[in-house]
Amino acid sequence: MPTENKPAEPLPSLATGHPLTPDTWADFVQRLRHDCVGSGVRDHCTSAAIFTVQARRIDTGYDLDFNPDQACIVDHDGGDICFSPSEFYENACECQQASLNASAQEQSECDFADLNVGDQWEILAGLDDYTVTGWQERWEIINSHFTKDAAEAFIRRKKHDYGRMRVYVESQYYAWEFEAIKAAILDGTLTYSGTDN
Repeated sequence: MPTENKPAEPLPSLATGHPLTPDTWADFVQRLRHDCVGSGVRDHCTSAAIFTVQARRIDTGYDLDFNPDQACIVDHDGGDICFSPSEFYENACECQQASLNASAQEQSECDFADLNVGDQWEILAGLDDYTVTGWQERWEIINSHFTKDAAEAFIRRKKHDYGRMRVYVESQYYAWEFEAIKAAILDGTLTYSGTDN
């Protein structure tokens, strides 16, 4: 009788919230060594790495004369954002699509989808309950981690709270306290000396 191959349970790790024990400490030191003095350094080009988790944020309200990136914001229902006229049209109900096509026929004798993008934005800007505005993307730091695995584990655990996130590597070269503690961990000066409960 065949048996199911169940995925292996992940090993306990500080990166995934397990308590500090001799095993989780040894795993942490091994991952820290890989990311900061081992082969992982090739991926981010600094041994003074700190792994920040950043969440994508969209700021709106920019003057269109100074910001070419446009978005259409629904002024009700939580302020949904569409970043192109085609995205707006695809997400619109049949009634809205018919209205957009009627406006396009009146303006240029073609359907909305056949207009150039500038004319599409102009029609969207004339709609009630919608705002066409400039926008910019920024990445907000949520938290920082000693290792890449810990940053990635945080993203897996919290992506439903923050939306789109990424791991960004910053250099902590002049963060002398941080670097001194990390060096002490890696050279064995700072070790785990607790008792396993």
